Amino acid sequence: MISRRSLIATGVAAGGVIALGGTAAHLGAPLPGYRVLALGEVDIIEAVAAVLFPPGLFPVAGGDGHTAPEVDRLLAEMVAPEMVSPFRYLLRALEWGTFVSRGSRFTELDPETAKAVVDVWASERPFPRRMAFTSIQALLGLAFFRREEVVEAIGWRAGCFG
Repeated sequence: MISRRSLIATGVAAGGVIALGGTAAHLGAPLPGYRVLALGEVDIIEAVAAVLFPPGLFPVAGGDGHTAPEVDRLLAEMVAPEMVSPFRYLLRALEWGTFVSRGSRFTELDPETAKAVVDVWASERPFPRRMAFTSIQALLGLAFFRREEVVEAIGWRAGCFG
C-alpha cells in the first residue's frame, strides 16, 4: 500500500524534476576520461563511498576520488548494457530523493547526516528501496575492494597456491 506521505514525496520530486528542466533526470554524457559516468554521478559515488568506507577501516578511505573511476570501468566492462542506465538513475534517486526528504542533495550532506540517509536506504522497508541501495552498495564494494591498497591491507592473495 502506498502511503500518503510517499505519494506526496513522489509528486514533489516529479515537480522538482520538471522545474529543473529535467536536469536531475537527464543522464548526460560521460565526463572526459570516463566511459559511462557523468559529473553528478561521480560526485554521488564518491559521497556514498565516503560513508560506506570511512577513514580508519582501511589504509585508504572511500570518497577520495578513486572509487568512481573503478565503478565506471565495472559499468562499462562488466555490467550488462541494459542495466547501466537503471544504475545511473538509482544514483540520481539517492541524490534527489535526499533533496526531497532533507532539503539538501546527498552530495551536500555532512558525514553524519549522509550516514543516516544511507542507513535509511539500507533499512528493511520499503523493500524496493533497500534492493536499490544494495545494488549501489555491491558495485561500490566491488570497486573499492579492487584497490591495491585495500587488497594488501586485508592480506588477500590470488592465484595458485600449490
